[in-house]
Amino acid sequence: MSHHDQILQTALQRFAHQGIAATSIQDVADHAGVSKASVLYHFSSKEHLVDEVLSPALAALEAFLSEHKGLADAKSRSHFVDAFVNFLLDHRLASHIVVTHPYLAGSISSLARANQLMVELSDAVSVAELGETERLRFGVAVSGATYALVSAGILGVDNLTNDELRPLLKSVLRQMTSLD
Repeated sequence: MSHHDQILQTALQRFAHQGIAATSIQDVADHAGVSKASVLYHFSSKEHLVDEVLSPALAALEAFLSEHKGLADAKSRSHFVDAFVNFLLDHRLASHIVVTHPYLAGSISSLARANQLMVELSDAVSVAELGETERLRFGVAVSGATYALVSAGILGVDNLTNDELRPLLKSVLRQMTSLD
């Protein structure tokens, strides 16, 4: 793995587990096994590093949202649930960073973009064709699944692998959204 990729992977883990404010460039360098100068060679600032760390997840969320425009029927909602669980698990640490750091959207462009995408996600979930109860149920289920992964340690499911969590999350979401 290149130094660039090692720095990104380490930063993703440190930002998710410690928080952005509590993670310094030196901390990332120390845990990546590189010098601070090496981190700054690849990334001009901590904000730039956060932007690069979140970039793959934000691109995946944009693609997800462009694929899931209409959720009026049970089949499209079912596909949405499956794809959303896959997205959350594939981008678990980045999702954690986004959910726990919305207050930094004014100073970190990727978090501002993440907030915009969260509004789009909310709009996608708030399908006008569904009744109020169904929209609320669907929104609570999607938000709850996201928060459950962010709070995995509190819930005692942080030891489960993605392969173990995937069917559990899909089952719970299907039940909550009346898809089963």
